[in-house]
Amino acid sequence: MTEKRIDQAIEVINYAIRNQISVKEASVKCGYSDTYVKNVKAVVYESYDNGNLEDELFNKFVDAYKRYEMGDLNLTSTKSRNPSVNINVDSAPREIQKIPEGERLIFNDDLDDEAEATWIWNQNYPPDHIKTVPELLEACNVDTNIWRVKEHLVNKWDTSFKVNDLPLTIQNYQVKARLERKVADIRERSIGEIFQNMTKDYSPPTLHVDPVKFTNNDDDNNLLEISIFDLHIGKLAWGGETGENYDVKIARERFLNAIETLLHRASGFQFKKILFPVGNDFFNSDTMENTTTKGTQQDEDLRWQKTFDVGVRLLVDGINLLKQTGAFVDVIVIPGNHDFERSYYMGKYLEAWFNNDSMVAIDTGASPRKYYRFGNLLLGLTHGSEEKEASLPMIMANDIDSKPFWSETKFHEWHLGHIHRKRNMKYTVLDKSRELNEDLGVTIRYLSSLTGTEEWHHKKGFIGSVKAADAFIWNYELGLVAHLNSNLVI
Repeated sequence: MTEKRIDQAIEVINYAIRNQISVKEASVKCGYSDTYVKNVKAVVYESYDNGNLEDELFNKFVDAYKRYEMGDLNLTSTKSRNPSVNINVDSAPREIQKIPEGERLIFNDDLDDEAEATWIWNQNYPPDHIKTVPELLEACNVDTNIWRVKEHLVNKWDTSFKVNDLPLTIQNYQVKARLERKVADIRERSIGEIFQNMTKDYSPPTLHVDPVKFTNNDDDNNLLEISIFDLHIGKLAWGGETGENYDVKIARERFLNAIETLLHRASGFQFKKILFPVGNDFFNSDTMENTTTKGTQQDEDLRWQKTFDVGVRLLVDGINLLKQTGAFVDVIVIPGNHDFERSYYMGKYLEAWFNNDSMVAIDTGASPRKYYRFGNLLLGLTHGSEEKEASLPMIMANDIDSKPFWSETKFHEWHLGHIHRKRNMKYTVLDKSRELNEDLGVTIRYLSSLTGTEEWHHKKGFIGSVKAADAFIWNYELGLVAHLNSNLVI
């Protein structure tokens, strides 16, 4: 916006005032388009709001335009002017009864995560006009349960001119607010509604296989761990593109079948407890926009609310199937890189659901790493996307939650997901090939996944891994005594 263009617009405005015609008609008579002044005015205000126009130039234009407005000469043509009225620059100002064109109350939503509301106010307006941000929100009918003020601007400038040879200064105010959606609040309300709806019609599934044998006998003190990692529920894959179909129905079927298969294969053992780690990219996305925690777009089967509904129902079903063995169930929530936040909400949901159930304990601790002590076993659980693999042994030895048990246990093992395939390593003392001289014996296992192959993995060639779920049988004294699989043949 140049000073020359502002001066030209002011000349047109003065011409309109002198000849008592509209600026639209004056623009044409001065050799410009009929929207010349209107366009300059819009650019002036925008440039000033953005800090690209000096106060002196802004006030210079506003002064001229307000003199024009005070005479109510914003007419569409000379025919609409009352010839009996003789108004000039020195005419006394009168009360403005309407908001000038281009300065009306605006609230833009467009279903985005941000919106904008604005009003420019003049002290000659009626006293109920907008002067504060709360008044602006109320006048715009902004639902403050959905929107919050992200940024706001309250601006003031003076316009001075002469009336009957006496100076007059008018104070003008602008109130502007940029809004953002209360994403967390909306999500919490939605999750609450899902919880309430589920309590009305939920009935637990029935176990169709011979259950494992629960026992209180200390002579056969075993723990059954069932780990179904990286389910990525919500993921959508089309067989014509990737070689297999995958959606929430397929994910649910694979998950429940794996639990029943692993319970059946473990039925020859007796148990006191079942360890059931959940999370680990249980959900495929983390946001309302169907992106991962860090913003990577995903191909999703359903809206995020429906995916969450199906997901938590599936976990509640899985835990209820495990309860039918008669064993106590310890559930540990492990966040993934796809669903870091949603895993936390999921854990709190399960915690509320089983709040009064003495057979189920839920660990929803905020740490992305969890530890589980069972006799001589110290088991570490993490997704595997953040920590360096070579650092895990020393992390277990020094982490605040595991350090007290490190010297009291003989078997140290990590279970990770993330890479969707089996991979086992063992770090031992004085392992020269890895130069981990201080790392005592720690086994690191990357566990399998049941998830389908979507477009990105197929395009990159990440195919061929056996789709499976894992179960482990740990003895209180002897450590690992069995590793069971539920392999999926496609």
